[in-house]
Order: sequence, then structure tokens, then C-alpha cells
Amino acid sequence: CLYSPPARNLGPRPLRGRRTLPTSRPRCRSGQVLFNTCVCASVYMLDATFSDLEPLPQDDGPVPVVRIAYPDGFEEVMSYFRRVVVTGECSQRTLQLSAEVIAHNAANYTAWQYRRRCLEAMHSGSSNAAREQAWREELAFCTARGRENLKNYQVWFHRRSCLARLGSGPEAELEFVAEILRDDSKNYHAWGHRQWVLSSCGGWDGEAAFVEGLLEEDARNNSAWNQRYFLLQHTADLSSLSVAEGEVDFAARYIAAAPGNPSPWNYLRGVVEPLGYSAVPRVRLLCEGLLAGDAASGAGRVAAMSLLVDVLDEGGDPAEQE
Repeated sequence: CLYSPPARNLGPRPLRGRRTLPTSRPRCRSGQVLFNTCVCASVYMLDATFSDLEPLPQDDGPVPVVRIAYPDGFEEVMSYFRRVVVTGECSQRTLQLSAEVIAHNAANYTAWQYRRRCLEAMHSGSSNAAREQAWREELAFCTARGRENLKNYQVWFHRRSCLARLGSGPEAELEFVAEILRDDSKNYHAWGHRQWVLSSCGGWDGEAAFVEGLLEEDARNNSAWNQRYFLLQHTADLSSLSVAEGEVDFAARYIAAAPGNPSPWNYLRGVVEPLGYSAVPRVRLLCEGLLAGDAASGAGRVAAMSLLVDVLDEGGDPAEQE
């Protein structure tokens, strides 16, 4: 016969008991308590802070199939957070509560959005200096969380929101992203943010040198090749023959150093194809030169042959295609 396990009570679990408040907590210059360095729900008394509110537990339905084993303190924090979202309260305590939610789960988009909502509401009547200081402190909070979650969409989006409200120049932010890319040169989020900073705040002048430095370190860094093309799109005329020829020469340097590296080949195609290969004869000369010599072998010969086929196909000369 089939074994039937004893029935279990799978209803909502009660919130845990009261916590003990620490005697002191780190504060920023405005006096705001900072919770960005640790998960604090297990050490401070939520019930005392929100004694006027009834927690709103998560509704998993009458018969939950698979209950999630949340870490200690998570359910209490989220239950109070759900309640303040429903009531729409924007205050210092709800701002601190959103930090607790983020400490448990930095990918919680609602918590980040609620922080922006709180700051806007709390400083709607503040002086420009006070409002700027609040957003600078928020940027510092975001930086601390961001360093722990470098591939988190929500953190990067919140960072952009802070910068947009501060209206700062690009120098400090480009250096921040450069620091991130020094540790992970292919971080998609950091590259996307860098492009946003350049497009929104400027700072194009030093970008070519920055990208070339990364390519000197790793010529296979597709993100850096993509950034160079992004730079050209915004600072050069891609329909210009002189620009295309210059970029062919640039890519040819890296092809000569490592013919089997697909990154400069793909970049070369992207730059030349809009004009047509017939407009840039040096592309054909590059391919034929590599195929005639001994420098290219294996993947390098395949890449040169493949591009040469496209060049000849575009020309439409049956004799040459043979």
C-alpha cells in the first residue's frame, strides 16, 4: 500500500518574537541611521519601530505546495514592508526599512523604487542643498550595495536615478566604472552604465584611450571592441571613407598580432559593411596578404577566407568568384 505521511499544518507561519535593539548604529552626516553594512532585521526591534502597524504576511494560498525556507528575519522585514507599501507611508523609518529589505535581497526592485519614492516625498519642500545632500548619501548607499552586487540590474538602475537627480559631471562616475572594469573587464552592467554616463553627461574625449588600453591588455575583449564602435557612432561619421580606412588599419594591427582572434575581424566587418567592401580596397588586400603568407593558420585563414569570399561576392565578378 502507499504510505500516507501525517498531515502537517502548512498555514502562515507566525512572525518571530521581538528583537533587541543595538545600543548604537552607524549614521551619516544628516543623522540617518545606515543599515547598508549588514542585515539588521535579526538585531533590532521591528515591533517597536512599527508598533502602530499590523504586519502583512505573504499570502501563499490556503495550501502551499512548496514553502520557501526564508532566512532568519526575512519574513518579519517583508511583512512590515508590504504593509508600508500598502499604506504609502514615506518617512525616515520606511526608508530604513527598505534598506533592510535590500540587505536581505538586493534584487528587490520594489524596495529600490520605494527608496526613490521616500526621498522624493521627504525632500519635496527641502532646500536645494538639503535635497542634494540626501541624494549624495543615497548614492553612497547605492555604491556600498553595488560593490556587493556588481551584476544586479536594480542597483545600477538606482545609481542612474541618483546621478540624474544630482546632475554631476562624468569624471567621477567614469572612474568608478573603470575601477569595476579593472576587476571584470567584461561586466555587461558596468559597460551599459558607462554608455549611459557618456550619453547623458559627456566625457567622450578620453574614451578612445580608455578602450584601447583595455584592448592592449586583452585583444579578445568583445565588450571593449563594442565600446569602440559605440564611441564612433557618437563621435565620428561612419559613412566617411577616411574613418572606415582608419578603423580598418586599427583592426589590422590586432589581426596581424593574432589572426585567429575573431573580435577584430567582426569589428572590421561592422565598420566597412555599411559603405561596401568595394569602397575600402584595403580590406581585400588585408585578406589576400594573410592568405599568401604563413602568418595565418587555422582559424586565422578561415577568417580571412570567409571575409574575402564576402568581398568578392559583393563585387559580382564571376571570374574573381571562381
